[in-house]
Amino acid sequence: MNDHGQLREALHRCLSAGLTFAAFRRPDQPVEIWAQRTPDLEFIDGALMLELNEAFLIAPFDLSNERVPFIRSDVQLRFGELGPDIDMLNNCVGAAGPAGAMPTSTEAAVFERAVAEATSAIASGTMQKVVLSRTLIVPLDGARLPDLYIQAMREQPDAFIALAHTPLHGTWIGASPEHLVFEEEDRVRVDALAGTLPIGTAPSEPHAWGEKERNEQVLVTESVLDTFLQLEFKEVIARGPTVVNAGQVAHLRTFIHADLDDRMLGDLVLALHPTPAVCGSPKAAAKSFIASHESHDRALYAGFWGPWSPDGFTELFVNIRCMRVFEHEALLYVGAGIVAGSDPKAEWEETDQKAQTWLRAIAALK
Repeated sequence: MNDHGQLREALHRCLSAGLTFAAFRRPDQPVEIWAQRTPDLEFIDGALMLELNEAFLIAPFDLSNERVPFIRSDVQLRFGELGPDIDMLNNCVGAAGPAGAMPTSTEAAVFERAVAEATSAIASGTMQKVVLSRTLIVPLDGARLPDLYIQAMREQPDAFIALAHTPLHGTWIGASPEHLVFEEEDRVRVDALAGTLPIGTAPSEPHAWGEKERNEQVLVTESVLDTFLQLEFKEVIARGPTVVNAGQVAHLRTFIHADLDDRMLGDLVLALHPTPAVCGSPKAAAKSFIASHESHDRALYAGFWGPWSPDGFTELFVNIRCMRVFEHEALLYVGAGIVAGSDPKAEWEETDQKAQTWLRAIAALK
């Protein structure tokens, strides 16, 4: 990786000028920054996504398939062995993020009551699973955001570390362990990631995990496989599950591969989103339950983001382990998958463990 000082300066320029940009580090790849020369965010109809190349998709949880937002790559910086010319950012003009009142943290009693109501709905047959999220206000000096980005890269070498700003969404940072899709040379892979345990207690072998976690993983895997079959993909192969560590927690993960052939990658992306790993199953019932039980706007949380390059390779990640950053604090989003047998207090504790991804990184800055 190139000198962090140059990366820190480039991130500072992007943030201080309010540029519409995305900085991202894919696992085992150098950091890249894609920035627009003008601030206005653009959108594309999902049916036309094949016409889009070298763009950073930045989709919210509640996504209209006719308006998929993306950040252009007017300026591309790659922080490899040879440092980029960060003065290219001087040709870009930015804009402030959206104004609005600062959201509040979710109270434990509110979250646990929603979990209890979710388990009742599951027992009645309304749903099989629903993912409930909560928010947490965290003190954070916005001026330290470049340092936090670099700290996150050090602590999580296997995660997708992204930092983005747009005038529509404001400033967001995330560290995702979960691919939505990875496509290269007409071969596509999707991660089915579900089931969570603290990293210190998670068995190293999947078969040794509890029935609740294993069932949750199977549910998500079967949903992804059904999507492939509905779109008539061929040569679909599932490999897993395996145990993957992500910050202070571990998950069960299954890789699902298929040949793209003449099918549109955009169709697969939009059919998958939002997956049962961040929404629930059936999708419509879970989304309805989330809308009626979460008082906060998920915004980019549980959406997806990443570089879209059908001419090269595309790597999109589910936007979990993320937060929206304000001047002196951040709004951290965490969630838990609720299935039959979920315990409200245990699910709250799971979200606490997931929050440690960023709480520990922030603490390390002091």
